[in-house]
Amino acid sequence: MLMWDKVSKFLGHLANTKFGSSNRSNEYFEFTEFLPPNTAQRRTHLRLDLFLPINFWRVIKKAGGAQLSDESVVRGEFERIQTCGGMGLNLSGSGVLIISAEKFEKDDYIEINDRIFGKQMCIYGRVTRSTMTNFDNSLICEFGVKFLKISDADRDFIVRAIFDKIKMLRQINEENSENY
Repeated sequence: MLMWDKVSKFLGHLANTKFGSSNRSNEYFEFTEFLPPNTAQRRTHLRLDLFLPINFWRVIKKAGGAQLSDESVVRGEFERIQTCGGMGLNLSGSGVLIISAEKFEKDDYIEINDRIFGKQMCIYGRVTRSTMTNFDNSLICEFGVKFLKISDADRDFIVRAIFDKIKMLRQINEENSENY
């Protein structure tokens, strides 16, 4: 089974768990649960729950190179190893929560090199927490990534896109509540 099929199956499981086993269709979710109750929080920490395919590389130290640290990653003193990618579950201007079939531990480093909301970005990050789940005889790793190296323009783009998506979701929610 392809990794994306496994992730899709797992996301369906998460959706059923989150929304209970009611008669709701898996095609439609009540997005108001994803809206933060207080939008006065710091803008880089405003998170948007989503399902975003992400390509990323594992970052390891070069043979005989400097010790791998936040600073050495930012300077580019490392090697990249291709992974099978994963799915972003939530995103903010300061980090992302990812699930993947790849195993990552706390303090591992990654490079995200993909299109996020239609814009190509190259972001380096450090895994701040990691949990493993065995689902359908497959290992699924959920890990939080703090961005270490992201351009100000890319961070601003992500934050602006999050606000735009929240505004759109609120508008949809208001329109739906008016129809009932």
